Amino acid sequence: MNSKNLRNSYFLLAIVSWLLILADDIAVIEFSQSFIPLFFSDIILNILLSTFFLFTFLGFKVDIGTKRTGHFNDLLWQVFITGAITVFISLIIKSFGLFSQNTIFLSDPLVSNILYHVNIGIITIFLANGFYVWKKMILYQKSNRTNIVWHIFEYLTLLSVISNFFSFDISDPVFLAFSSPLTILGLISAFNLKWVAFLSYKQKWRSILLLSLIVIIILSFLERIYEHHITSNLLIDLAENVFIQAIFGFMLLNCIVSLLVLLFNLPTSSVFEQKFGEVMLFQKLHQSLQVGEKEEDMYDMLVTSSMTTVMADAAWLEIRDNNGGLKAFKNKGIDEYDVFEIKKALRKNQINITSEPQYIKDIVAYQHTDKIKHLGFKSFLLIPLMSNNQLLGTLVLLKNLHDGFDKEMVDIIFTFVSQASISIKNFRLMSDAIQTERYQEELKIAKDVQRSLLPTSMFLNISIELSVYSKGAKEVGGDYYDSYELSPTRFAIAIGDVSGHGTSAAFNMAQMKGVFQSLVTLDLPVDDFMNHANNAIGRCLEKKNFITLSLFVINTENQTIEYARAGHCPAILIDSKDHSASFLDGKGLGLGLSRNGTYKKHIHKYDLSYKSGDILILYTDGLVEAHNASRDEYGYERLKQLGVENATSTPKQLVDTIIENVQHFSGSTQFEDDCTLLILKFS
Repeated sequence: MNSKNLRNSYFLLAIVSWLLILADDIAVIEFSQSFIPLFFSDIILNILLSTFFLFTFLGFKVDIGTKRTGHFNDLLWQVFITGAITVFISLIIKSFGLFSQNTIFLSDPLVSNILYHVNIGIITIFLANGFYVWKKMILYQKSNRTNIVWHIFEYLTLLSVISNFFSFDISDPVFLAFSSPLTILGLISAFNLKWVAFLSYKQKWRSILLLSLIVIIILSFLERIYEHHITSNLLIDLAENVFIQAIFGFMLLNCIVSLLVLLFNLPTSSVFEQKFGEVMLFQKLHQSLQVGEKEEDMYDMLVTSSMTTVMADAAWLEIRDNNGGLKAFKNKGIDEYDVFEIKKALRKNQINITSEPQYIKDIVAYQHTDKIKHLGFKSFLLIPLMSNNQLLGTLVLLKNLHDGFDKEMVDIIFTFVSQASISIKNFRLMSDAIQTERYQEELKIAKDVQRSLLPTSMFLNISIELSVYSKGAKEVGGDYYDSYELSPTRFAIAIGDVSGHGTSAAFNMAQMKGVFQSLVTLDLPVDDFMNHANNAIGRCLEKKNFITLSLFVINTENQTIEYARAGHCPAILIDSKDHSASFLDGKGLGLGLSRNGTYKKHIHKYDLSYKSGDILILYTDGLVEAHNASRDEYGYERLKQLGVENATSTPKQLVDTIIENVQHFSGSTQFEDDCTLLILKFS
């Protein structure tokens, strides 16, 4: 039976149960005689009520379980609109009784019970819909612990329908004993709100509005239930039903917790969106290369994107040709004449554009600035566009604020401009390659990109001694490694390998660096970092391409490592105490291989600790896949064993030993693929 037929069957059984309950109550009130035999009357009536509850909930479980996860506002809208309709029906029933000339609607037990049965039906529909919508949201990107807690809570909640067979007062200790475990488990589940992080600023405001309306609906239903509990003589009283009260409590608790979390997340939403926008800027720049845009198209993009990234008020860009002449000029937010006056004031103050960026916190403090004070610009950021020690141009960003560029802004824009410089240089080199030897020029471009983007120094702190070896093959590839200081005692280290060879691999490596530099500043958990990186990489890589990556966050204060592995070669951790080694395997899929929103389930976070003297070996597949004349590969085990045998060496000595051993094994000093080796020794 497919899900649609199963859902319809559940709903049909629920309707039949509800009608049988209604018929029995009419018989009891009108004729003082149940159509059910007297000795079975209460039992079967409670069975019918339990059946109605269960089949209604199971119907919504099947219905909502088939809906696509991720459109969270749509799910909240479904809860709201269902509640709004049911509240409207309930109000019509109440109003019909209040405004009727006939007092039967206020005093007749039969009418009041029939109307209350309608309320039971619509309240159950609202609760069942809301319960399974919250299930879908709570279990979004669930952990094993969250999954277990939820299923225990769900089964206990459904099991609580047996309370129908007992009569409880809401102040009864037995009632509290039944409801307390459900309340505790519901509270634990309510704090699993990962879906909140995936809402934009506007979506969060919409969610706050919907949740507030849902809270009002819940309170109106509760008010209706307790009003009847006090004023009416009811055969079935929801105020004394543990099952119904547990669901109400769960939904109200979730709404309140979600509202609080959303309100606390609002101030950071715009920052996160800005950071993600910076990732998109790197993508856009990279895509311009892939679709073959002209070099001139890059200039407008560079000015606009740079201003957006650092929130500058104005900017201008000068591009020089290979002979140093002015090739292009772009300005935004400032007139050309004002640019001329500012440049003249800078020259008078001996401020010249060199190979190094310059930051002017307050231009008004300088001499010879009388003619530019009326412009209102105070802080300037002057960034040269360099490639291979050649000045390609100058980008100047201006803000109306004193000291308006903070360090984080400056670091991001330096990385962005560096990539743009390489891109501009690549445009020119590719144009030259068409006229000469295109293939050789592409290799030169790619090697230039690779050298420019890889860090020349990776000192972390005195607790980590580090040594790096990286060498490209004859056919250029895309090995990548980088580091970032999260705090004086926490460091992120990444190592990766782009699929394919040639200039496309080098450009993809540049994209990976941009994504790393933008996301790493957010200090995300390593698995969340990989998920966001996959989303960014997947939008611009060709479907046949992917990137393997390993990310390590090292805490030298408590000597722990948090890592995730996206299809990259497993790192090796050498235990200094017992001279053993182990591979840091782990589940992980290469970036760009999953582009349908399911990547999160393919990546995991792992945690481990290390001791002083332990060694961490990171490498790319060019090392272990080196082969000899018999086509035998060097392999992982040889690398691990060599590391154990030389565990007392310094990282530099161990790097030299491994590279020499691999070259001796292969009989050549030239690797067939890119080879990168990072060795960290902890103290």
